[in-house]
Formats: sequence, C-alpha cells, structure tokens
Amino acid sequence: MVEEKEKPVIVIAAFGTSHTSAQKSLEDFDTMVRERFPGHDVHWAITSRFIVDKLHKAGRLTMFGRELPIKTLEEVYADLRKEGETRLVLQSAHVSPGMEFHQVVMTETSGLNVKYGYPLLTSAEDIEKFVQVLSPQFGDATTATILCGHGNEGHPEFNASLIQLNEIVRSAFENVFVAAVEGQPEFGEVLTRVKNSHFNRVKFIPIMLAAGEHIRNDVMGDDPDSWRKQLGLPATCDTGLGSDPAVMEILLDHLAQTLSQFW
Repeated sequence: MVEEKEKPVIVIAAFGTSHTSAQKSLEDFDTMVRERFPGHDVHWAITSRFIVDKLHKAGRLTMFGRELPIKTLEEVYADLRKEGETRLVLQSAHVSPGMEFHQVVMTETSGLNVKYGYPLLTSAEDIEKFVQVLSPQFGDATTATILCGHGNEGHPEFNASLIQLNEIVRSAFENVFVAAVEGQPEFGEVLTRVKNSHFNRVKFIPIMLAAGEHIRNDVMGDDPDSWRKQLGLPATCDTGLGSDPAVMEILLDHLAQTLSQFW
C-alpha cells in the first residue's frame, strides 16, 4: 500500500468565477475529489488571471470553507517546488479541451513531474456518457431544454465537443438543444427552432462547472439580448455541473486514470 506522503499531489485547474453562489459548485467538486482520493494533498489553480485579479481586488484571497488561497497555476507550481513536491496530477476542471486547457498544458513545469487529466468532454465516450447521466434532468415534451456551453468564437476548432454533443442530443431528443455563448453551436439556430415549435417554457442547463457571469447575464439576464428575454418564455436554470455527482464522475474517472500512471 502506498504511503500517504508518497501519493502525488492533485492540482485542480478551473477557469474560476467571481460569484460566490457559483463557486459553491466548484467547492462541491473539491469535496468529491477529496472523498474519492483520501490522503492526497489537493490544491486548486484558477486559470483566468482576470478572475484572480478581480477576486483579489475585492479582498477575496481564499475560496471554499477550507480557505484555499486563490492563485494562478504558475503560483501553485511555484509553491509546490518550494515545498519539495515534484510528483503531481493536474486535473482539468474545464468542459472541453479548448484554449484554457491548452494554456494549462503549456504552463512551465520545470522541476516537476506532471501528468494531465483531461477535461470533461474529451472523447466520444465521455460525451455519450455525459448525455446518459444528464438526461434525467431534461425537461418534459413541452419544455425546451437548452444546454448552455461557453464555446470559442475565435478558435472554432475548440468547439468540436459541443458540436458533437449537439448532434447526439438532436438525434435522440426532440426538445433538447446545445448552444454556445461564443461560436458554434449558435444560439440563433436554437432560437429559431424553439420559436417555431410548441414549447411553452424553457429549461437552461449550464454546461459549465460553475454557472457564473455568462449564465447570469448572457443566458438569464434582464437585458433584451439575453437568451431568456429573446425566447420570451418562462425559464429556469440549473446550477453548475460541479455540483452534479453523476456528471463529475466522468472527471473523477479521468483523475483516477491519470493517477494510475504513477504506479
């Protein structure tokens, strides 16, 4: 049996959020990680420098009940080097292997032995399992269920997983759609389909670990351009995926597979 001191450090890399209520989803995932992998030291790194700076300017230097310092990945790596930790697993808490994940992989790791755990929707198998475990949350036949992803308008190649997800749900469910805040699948197409159908309400499900700024403003906001206002239907919105144990099991399995590379 591996001694606790020999267990690799786990670093969870997430985009982050400045909304306290949305941060609860990240904390829920943190709890799941520590429960499944007891004895591992678990750190968090926020991959958005904008979010880190915004939180610090607001006087928020820690997150979660266990008061983890809010730091960038470079800062977390520097701390681990000082502590003499060399073996670690960097588990992405991103949905797609897009820009944020590529930046994580390209972060300088000199002096460290880093193994990478992939994002939530990396493989076709991930996407199929995701639909399977999320489908019980879809609305009934009178409800348009819209899965809200982030997307990347400047780099459409990073939207591949969302496009594949959309193809799967459109072939299996008449009332389920995928739309990205940036790029494809475009919300305009969903808007047209919903407007021309029999739906009398809409249910938004964030395809983000934390339902932060984009969900609050672009999707559920009061501005006339928000998705809710454009649809003009009674709308509800779920919390971030980080609070969903069935969905997070996909990421936990990724983490387990990556940890196994050390033994």
